[in-house]
Amino acid sequence: MLHVFIVVLIVGILLALGFGLLGLVRGGSKGSDEMFRSLVIRVAVSLFLFAALMLAAYMGWIEPNVVVMDAPISK
Repeated sequence: MLHVFIVVLIVGILLALGFGLLGLVRGGSKGSDEMFRSLVIRVAVSLFLFAALMLAAYMGWIEPNVVVMDAPISK
């Protein structure tokens, strides 16, 4: 369930990025307003995603991958 939530947030960030691109292409005052709104949404969702990932790691809902650098090489 948490993985779906993370993917939905990433898709939301990408959609906001796309709307910002449309505002850039449109130009003018209206395009500038759309770009600014898109930037605010993108930053807010990104910060929320970061906080959610930190909370999930703290609560033990997700675990980082463990890479052992000194593992023996088997031939």
